[in-house]
Amino acid sequence: MSAPQQLSPATFVRHASDVASFYGFRPLREVERELIPKRTKGLHNFATSLDVCTTRVTASKEPVLAYYASATPSHLPSGTQARDVGEFGLHVVGASESLGEILLLKTLFSIMTEWGTTVSRVRMNALGDRDSKLRFERELTTYLRKHVQTLDVSCRKSIGESPLSTYVCENETCRELLADGPRAMSFLSEKSRGHFREVLEYVESLGLPYEVDDLLVGDEREQRIVFALDLEDADATVLGSTGGRYDEYIRKSSNRKDGAGVSASIFFRKKGMSRTSFAATAPSKRPKIYFVQLGLRAKLQGLTVVDMFREAQMPISQSFDPSSLGPQLQNARDQGVSHVLIMGQREALDGTVIVRSTTNSSQQIVHLTALPRFLKTLKV
Repeated sequence: MSAPQQLSPATFVRHASDVASFYGFRPLREVERELIPKRTKGLHNFATSLDVCTTRVTASKEPVLAYYASATPSHLPSGTQARDVGEFGLHVVGASESLGEILLLKTLFSIMTEWGTTVSRVRMNALGDRDSKLRFERELTTYLRKHVQTLDVSCRKSIGESPLSTYVCENETCRELLADGPRAMSFLSEKSRGHFREVLEYVESLGLPYEVDDLLVGDEREQRIVFALDLEDADATVLGSTGGRYDEYIRKSSNRKDGAGVSASIFFRKKGMSRTSFAATAPSKRPKIYFVQLGLRAKLQGLTVVDMFREAQMPISQSFDPSSLGPQLQNARDQGVSHVLIMGQREALDGTVIVRSTTNSSQQIVHLTALPRFLKTLKV
């Protein structure tokens, strides 16, 4: 896909909304309308939007994928002012599997690269579950107290209350000290280590440039996994992107024991935007194709198929949950699509999809290499 012609902040929000919709995300306002008759006044931010998604998950028992735009980001990139920055946010709530991180990172990468921004790298780190993090914090506190005289004065005061706040300091001496200190990954539980290993393997399989950054530890929202997308060159609109897995934050804010989800924000310069320009709405073109994916392998391989639809500018509908066929076919019938594409484990291994017409139930197997050409023959 080529970059948008008019590179303005308002255009970026529309572009990001369009890309996110292809990957299965919906406008937050649409999710909210399904939940409560009376909408929240004003624009949403990270906390209020996550609350809407969590409430929707509780009601539907299914993962919720949503996006929103905010004129008042609550967690700004370093060195920026609130009056200058807008936020395009994405949530995958109700997803405890590593697929949540992968889908989110793929969507972020597509939004930014299609806009014309080159992502130089995805920095990632893992602090793990609460016990893993507590073990790391204890070791870090001991280490910092041994070297307290080396730290900047402001960092010395925060050791006892919040040792992780030291990572926010940009003093070069502090950075060097932390680089030689304990690594959060060394204290991960077996479950947390396995989850992070899966994420890294899938990120590598997608061809995303990444590196593990021990100095990336998140903020007071207690991310289990944290990531940041760095730009190769300065962009006139996009400033960068950060995100992570917020299981603990969701559990605390919703008072749920099983809360899980990943979220991310793309920060952009908002100069010249009106308040109405932050309405992140769904694309007007209604999807006529439903993409059914069965199993994790199919869901991951399916990201390639979504890219083909993006290139062909053909919107599709899909479900985040790849565990069962029945509900996905029912969704396709409810939406009145003209064709259903099906990819199971066998098709994912073979590099094929089953294309089924909903008008006469005829179907054929199409190899992925031939899919772009085949899409041109579909009258949707």
